[in-house]
Amino acid sequence: MVADDDVVRSLGIGPGQSVAAVGGGGKTSLLTAIARRFHAQTGKPAILTTTTKIFAPLPEEGLGLALGDIDTLSKNLRPCIDACGVSWFARSREGKAPVPGLESEQRMKLSGFAPPEIERLKLGDALTLIEADGARRLPIKAPGPDEPVLPEGLDAVLGVVGLDALGAPLRESHVFRPEALARICGLGSGEEITAQAVARLCAHPDGLFHKAEGGARKWIVINKADLETSLEKLEKTAYTIWELAGKPHGPADGILFTSCMNSECEVFMRIASDA
Repeated sequence: MVADDDVVRSLGIGPGQSVAAVGGGGKTSLLTAIARRFHAQTGKPAILTTTTKIFAPLPEEGLGLALGDIDTLSKNLRPCIDACGVSWFARSREGKAPVPGLESEQRMKLSGFAPPEIERLKLGDALTLIEADGARRLPIKAPGPDEPVLPEGLDAVLGVVGLDALGAPLRESHVFRPEALARICGLGSGEEITAQAVARLCAHPDGLFHKAEGGARKWIVINKADLETSLEKLEKTAYTIWELAGKPHGPADGILFTSCMNSECEVFMRIASDA
């Protein structure tokens, strides 16, 4: 159950593939850490982009950033990515907005591309990573009817839930779209979000993997696993979720428990149908 702590190997992703992240907060940090790890391991480029809106990377992160319409960027994709190795690609700046949870801090937001355009931001030797959902940095989310905004032909979809959602009350302060989460998980307003509730969110057709194609591998990523110091409790949470949401009973091919900090992603635990 405890596996190689390398996130790229744990997910089984490689050059030429495309991976989208959906669900709760932490998607940008997760995808950025995967991109850095992939590039460090293989020497091949990692392309980061979005179908929604994201906060622009900070200069100290040392990532490339290319802005423009899809025609211009696709024509210059190779020189852009070769110049940095790991780069974000977005359509345009949208102006500054307060950072959720840090309302005194303002950061630039970037707009992304429509799903059909993402195909033009792929290279045969690159890993393409797509943020396809917004959650205002809240740890857990139920998607709306038109969410997430997923391109076709994905190799994997990462459904993200923060471990800090467990034990929290079902309220707007902790949940994006609490009414939808209540319906999907069978909870009342203010009730505690349990591992069973997370499992129901992962397994439900309107839940975490809503709109994910059947051919894409589906990984539940429980982030902020460093918040739990007991391996026994993590194992109990993992098996509770897997029992309902893992194959063959549910849609998930695997679960990772991760911690993404300082541009790195540590894997604490892995359960997979191929293990």
